[in-house]
Amino acid sequence: MFLRTVLCCLVLAVFPVCVLAADAPVLGTPRVFYDGAPAPAPGPATCGFYLVAGAEGPQVAALGGAAFAACLRRGEEVVIEVPVGGVPAGTPCRAEVTLSEGRSARVGMSFDPDPALQELTAGQTLRLDAAVPGDGDGILRLRVVGGPGECVVQWRSAALALGAETLLVPLTPPPAAEVFPPPVSPAPRPGLERALIEHDWRLRDGIGAAREPVTHAVAVSRVLAQGNALVARLASPPDALLAEWRALEAAHAALTAVAPPDGDPRWEDLWRRTHWARRRLMLSDPLAQTGPILFAKHVPSAFSHQLTQVYGRLARAGGGLFVLESPGESMACRPLTDGLFPDGNFMHPEPTHDADRILFAWCASPSVPAWEPTPETRARHYHLYEIRPDGSGLRQLTDGAYDDFSPRELPSGKILFVSTRRGGFHRCGGGPCDVYTLAVADADGANPHPVSFHETNEWDPAVLADGRVVYTRWDYVDRNAVHYQQLWMTRPDGSSPGAYYGNNTFNPVGVWEARQVPGSPLVMATAAAHHAMTAGSVVLVDRRLGLENEAPLRRLTPDAPFPESETIVPPANWHAPGSPAEYLTPEEDRRWPGHCYKSPTPLSETVFLVSYSYDGLIGEPAANPANQFGLYLADADGNRELLYRDPNISSLWAAPLRPRPRPPVLPDETDAALGDEGVFYLQDVARGNYGIAPGSVKQLRIVQVLPKTTPNANQPMVGLASASPGKQVLGTVPVEADGSAYFRAPARIPLHFQILDERGRALQTMRSVTYLQPGEKASCVGCHESRHGTPPPAAATLAARREPSVLTPGPDGSKPLSYPILVQPVLDRNCVRCHDGGPQAAPPVLTGDPEGAFSKSYNALGPLVAYTAWAGLQENSEPETPPGRFGAVASRLTALLDAGHHEVALSAEDQDRLTTWMDANALFYGTFKPEDQARQLKGERIEGPELN
Repeated sequence: MFLRTVLCCLVLAVFPVCVLAADAPVLGTPRVFYDGAPAPAPGPATCGFYLVAGAEGPQVAALGGAAFAACLRRGEEVVIEVPVGGVPAGTPCRAEVTLSEGRSARVGMSFDPDPALQELTAGQTLRLDAAVPGDGDGILRLRVVGGPGECVVQWRSAALALGAETLLVPLTPPPAAEVFPPPVSPAPRPGLERALIEHDWRLRDGIGAAREPVTHAVAVSRVLAQGNALVARLASPPDALLAEWRALEAAHAALTAVAPPDGDPRWEDLWRRTHWARRRLMLSDPLAQTGPILFAKHVPSAFSHQLTQVYGRLARAGGGLFVLESPGESMACRPLTDGLFPDGNFMHPEPTHDADRILFAWCASPSVPAWEPTPETRARHYHLYEIRPDGSGLRQLTDGAYDDFSPRELPSGKILFVSTRRGGFHRCGGGPCDVYTLAVADADGANPHPVSFHETNEWDPAVLADGRVVYTRWDYVDRNAVHYQQLWMTRPDGSSPGAYYGNNTFNPVGVWEARQVPGSPLVMATAAAHHAMTAGSVVLVDRRLGLENEAPLRRLTPDAPFPESETIVPPANWHAPGSPAEYLTPEEDRRWPGHCYKSPTPLSETVFLVSYSYDGLIGEPAANPANQFGLYLADADGNRELLYRDPNISSLWAAPLRPRPRPPVLPDETDAALGDEGVFYLQDVARGNYGIAPGSVKQLRIVQVLPKTTPNANQPMVGLASASPGKQVLGTVPVEADGSAYFRAPARIPLHFQILDERGRALQTMRSVTYLQPGEKASCVGCHESRHGTPPPAAATLAARREPSVLTPGPDGSKPLSYPILVQPVLDRNCVRCHDGGPQAAPPVLTGDPEGAFSKSYNALGPLVAYTAWAGLQENSEPETPPGRFGAVASRLTALLDAGHHEVALSAEDQDRLTTWMDANALFYGTFKPEDQARQLKGERIEGPELN
């Protein structure tokens, strides 16, 4: 007797993998023949579905490998051959075959060269048998011949009966391996579209799943519950659909009373009818009647990370822009860009408000890129284009050595987008990873320029109904790099940037792809990971319920946890610090670990278009499958219906191709008389700074945060603080007795503020940045209050009664920041005579002699300063810092100086120098440029940062 071990598992691609003992039967690779000739090669698989189809003739769709659907027209023939060896003679093989569509077909199965055919009629299921020939080896043949019109024949459950055991027989050849650009398959015939829809339902419900399987009875109950919520929301669904639904409820009650086993065909029939009825109900919703839908076929980046997903140097070829003409009725789509571009990658299609043009980004990708850049891949960039909805009028809008993407038409007709034109690199991890921020160009692409001067990256701008812009900003100044990719808001000209949601939130790790819900103040977005491309769970953000953590969030897709905070993202097992200690893993995520949503487009607060993947999200340093996502219509009650899926490539960024209201054009509020400066008005610095006594703040220090001009974390370091941004002090301004301040500041540079006590020590420091546009007049209520609220009248404050203050420069060596110029002279005057490193000298050595990357005195004094660095959340006091946690006021060095030391009396200037240095995060250098650092180490002066 054979020892037979069979393991059939639904892997991500959902087709069986059979592992057999050495003496077990052998099943060869299936071969497909159409009308007597070898069929075309299979395409790639998505969720176990893939096509074997040519430009003409019959089509076969694999449905998980253990099943397939054949779509044939009159007289067309499909034969599938499966070599079988090492099986005892006479072993029976059994299969089920159903005519799911059409009037009739003829089917047969045997080990003979020409299987005899039986008639199969509409809705009928046959159980076919064949016996293994006498020598134990043979070729199992499954044969189908089409009848009148078009028919769909589904085969499943083919198995060899080996005593008490069964061995499933694979019925389709393996899918194709991933290639770039992905192949373009013929459009599936309508019957296979419906087979794909039913396959999607099986995956969704867990019918036959390897993990968390669900019976038909349970699945029908759940679909009915979701459908009843849909009926309640629709209020007045069409009478015929409602009657059909009520009849299905009655049929379910009757069948439940009989309680047949799960394999009973009555459950399968009821399950199918209930799903189709629910689909018809969902598509009857007026919200679902969007008209044609624009979308892009897109291959995800070669490196899955929030930063890298939009770099041209990592783009993989494939895709284009398409229009789904009749969503929900047909998967037929119209190409817009076929033949207009060489191999490349398409992103972010966006109809203009009048829907007469489509904006998008494209990048050439003649070969598959590696992570390590080459001169050739570094020269690849996304540029902006426009095209008309009929495929005419293609025009390139931007060019140059920049990545430009995420275009949005502003109410003025100008184009808002995201661009690397800002310059600089991110401060953590490897690279190069260029910084990209908000930018604006004229309607024809002329005059492209950054309007955000943030020092790290930004994503996904969207115009709000009031004319402002919501977007995602990575805000990790002096904080952990994994968090703080949350929502911000600004005016279209880049003025008045302020936090919108979550700037002190750990779960979710970040929020991207925000869009305002039509007719609602709420925003729909994707809660996603840091160490992976944007994909995760769809949320609704309601600022009326708060600005932080989960209170303002409604989970519209609770089946998908927040990635990296509530899940671990493979392959490097990314799990963010500060994640919840406990959270429930939904059944769907246990069945499809890491399954995820992407690019939601709200139709209402509860109904939306979205891309969805059963395949789990893959993070750094790997890539996600090319064909991961399909397009769906979904709602907050768990109803989700497939609209389109290309088994070869992902479908993303769905948008109704129809006009939409144009928000108002916000007036220009800048004052040209201010030139390249602007003014800040702060009503009360103590407001929102809990723990700061009113009247204790005497000055504001204005610090410029310097973008990193070299790639890769800590290459070079600017001080002991890991991954710290560069800084330099622009100066101080007075704070009035009532806490108000009013001052001028330079425009177009990232700034953060420090509130100073009577000794000039920072009681609190911003862990963020702001900036001004030329001529901007910015106002705040308090240090942690929303800039987008309505402040009390300004006339009552003392600062508002005078002209704006002008910055008083900091001590020499604070701009550009240079420890050898700012601090070392203080040590030379007061300390070096006893701490010169000589034989009789007392420790520590406080000379300016170089030691490693810094100097001896810096290496001795730096650890005595309470500086902030990329470290553990608790050690770095995150997400919010209590007053007095960092800087001079919290440093051991200050305590030593205050206690006195051998009658050394520091002058006020020397104390100011040391305090300024400690409050500037105890940095050594004021530049990332290695050549200028070498000069600063010698005590030489430099002109200043090469990038503001």
